[in-house]
Amino acid sequence: MNDVIDRLARLTPSPAAPAEDASADLRRGHRALSRRRIKRAALGGAALTLAVGGAFGGIALTSGDEGAPTVQAADSVRLVDYDGTQLPGYTVAKVPEGFVLQGSDQYVLAVARPEDTSSISDFRDKIVVTLEASTSGAGDSANTTVDGRPATLVTTPDGATMLKYAYRDFTVVIQMWSTIHLTDEQLVEFAEGVEVTTDAKPSVG
Repeated sequence: MNDVIDRLARLTPSPAAPAEDASADLRRGHRALSRRRIKRAALGGAALTLAVGGAFGGIALTSGDEGAPTVQAADSVRLVDYDGTQLPGYTVAKVPEGFVLQGSDQYVLAVARPEDTSSISDFRDKIVVTLEASTSGAGDSANTTVDGRPATLVTTPDGATMLKYAYRDFTVVIQMWSTIHLTDEQLVEFAEGVEVTTDAKPSVG
């Protein structure tokens, strides 16, 4: 019994962990928690971006000059300078980017995508330029101008955009199909680059 008592007397308590070690452990725990919260927030932001993109479909969000998001239509079209071969009847200064002069005759000039093999008298998915045998132009219905001349810009029942204005002894009629997404201002800019040559004739009927 005395032997047991002697052994217990010789035992000493383990030294307590320094307070500095406990504080360090606490700081490490706080840092790990902060990293987990930041990671969760980043993943949540990515999910929100994907959700917004899916909701808007063909609309892309881009950053403006001040860093604020701006909406840009994915199918918008630019006007570019035309440097190809001009066709009889009309000359043009600009075309929608990716488009070509598909063909012309004495009545019609057709501007279309390169893969379009339809007749130039088929106005679908094109910009077409024709003449009317009058100088009525826009008349009292003018709502814009082309090179300073009164012009009428309207939407037809089938969704196309039509621009009409007097030019010399005729009225120029430019029709843009609804699948070509130029703005009204761009269509006017296209018209201001169109010149009518002596080969062009007004349509009949």
